[in-house]
Amino acid sequence: MRPEIHQSAVTGCRQNRAMLMAGLAMIFMLIMSAAPAPLQAASQVAEIMLNDKADAKGVVAEHQSTFPTSVGEIFGTTLIAGAKKGQAVTTELFYMTRNLSILSSTDDLPNDGEVTLTFAFPKPDKGWPVGNYKLVVSTAGGATKTVTFQVK
Repeated sequence: MRPEIHQSAVTGCRQNRAMLMAGLAMIFMLIMSAAPAPLQAASQVAEIMLNDKADAKGVVAEHQSTFPTSVGEIFGTTLIAGAKKGQAVTTELFYMTRNLSILSSTDDLPNDGEVTLTFAFPKPDKGWPVGNYKLVVSTAGGATKTVTFQVK
């Protein structure tokens, strides 16, 4: 009689093991379907370049850190990595010699991925005051980058 009980116990364990594996597979599939989507990298202000020259699209090719007082416009190019369409980007220009915010502009990003933004600061009516300036570019997601320059 013992061999029959033993054989029955082995068969029962094999059947239960198969059901246990099927149940675990089902639970795993449910967990995976309910898991949140992978996080996307947050946007970053990857680069800021300023120059008194830009191409036909307004893109600056090389950074310049000193400008003459007579310069007509100061052009800027900012590269935003990991951009999300519609996210706000603010550009602020500060005259550090007097600790003044002199220009501020906010634009929405036109698409996702890597976005190149261009902008230009026109010469003030009385020319650019001599001194130190700071440009801060920030995204609504909290990414910020600063570049300084001088007008001599």
